[in-house]
Amino acid sequence: MIRTIIIEDEPVSQEMLTIMLQRHAADITIIDTCNNPTDGMESITKHQPDLVFLDIQMPKMNGFEMLKKIHPINFEVIFTTAYDQYAINAIKVSALDYLLKPVDDEDLTIAIEKCKERLQERNPRQRFEHLFNNLTNKNPLDKTLALSASDGISFVKMSEILRVEANGRYAKFHLLDKQTILVSKTLGDFEEILSANQFFRIHDSAIINLNHVKKYVRGDGGTVLLSDGTELDVARRRKDDFIKLIPKI
Repeated sequence: MIRTIIIEDEPVSQEMLTIMLQRHAADITIIDTCNNPTDGMESITKHQPDLVFLDIQMPKMNGFEMLKKIHPINFEVIFTTAYDQYAINAIKVSALDYLLKPVDDEDLTIAIEKCKERLQERNPRQRFEHLFNNLTNKNPLDKTLALSASDGISFVKMSEILRVEANGRYAKFHLLDKQTILVSKTLGDFEEILSANQFFRIHDSAIINLNHVKKYVRGDGGTVLLSDGTELDVARRRKDDFIKLIPKI
């Protein structure tokens, strides 16, 4: 059983999440519920949970600030939040999970399944270190992206990623040092995260780091030359959007 604590300051949200977990997650047992971060920290220290559902927006101390006060973080976290694009982006790139309120059954099930996979690793500390770094750094290229490969999780700075190419059901990351990382996710799984951090999908099989574009050659869709000498086609339907971004690089 996954021993779980819910930290949520909204009574209705706390009650609904409790009911949903009791109804749909047979392998989760709720050992405590708290309505403020102070009680939440005390409960975590006392109960040593496997998983914490943590509301981000709480008065006096938000969820991130609460986590920074806990040493060590030896449990998994699924964040709950109203829409907050900046926080959501930082959570995504750090290989952590969140649920938008009101929580959807399907989203909850997916988040729990992903959490089970992470619990097998039993090494959450590094992911949270990168989360705090990503929340602090306003420059997108200073953020760190967590990439789960077959041999473990690699933490790569956005600035070190040159391009990502589709490789069947996988995504292949090409780094500036010529290293490659093959991740068992599709290119589409990374498009939203990378697009928010100065990357652009130039066609169905490639996302590029806009800061490494050296030259654009006009044509039907055109071609782009990257800093390592790689030349790639730009899809005709993406040409106009790509050209609009070039002056912002």
